[in-house]
Amino acid sequence: VQLVKTAELDPRQNYLMAFHPHGVLATGAFVNFCTGATDFSTLFPGITPHLMMLSLWFRVPFFRDYLMSGGLVSSEKESASYVLKKPEGGNALAIIVGGAQEALDARPGSCTLLLKKRKGFVRLAIQHG
Repeated sequence: VQLVKTAELDPRQNYLMAFHPHGVLATGAFVNFCTGATDFSTLFPGITPHLMMLSLWFRVPFFRDYLMSGGLVSSEKESASYVLKKPEGGNALAIIVGGAQEALDARPGSCTLLLKKRKGFVRLAIQHG
């Protein structure tokens, strides 16, 4: 897993990033956005990464706080909007576009993107500039 910088990001703005593939446990996304293993903060200074996760996990007391301390955010629209509308900017919200369905379809040697019915993140990006 390697994070590659393809553009400069203005730390006064908020960003929505699409991640693919989901994989079995979304390990690639977690390593890139919730740990310092791929030097996200060095590549994108002033940007705080967040990763969206299935909202079901945020209903478990104490576990929710643990998830949030690692930069994870509920995949509900309201939670994503909260991060993206912060006026001071400096936030990058990553969404694994294929979701749980893509994880269930993960097979060695296969790279399937499930996107046809998953375009809400585009609408969200447009709404928040």
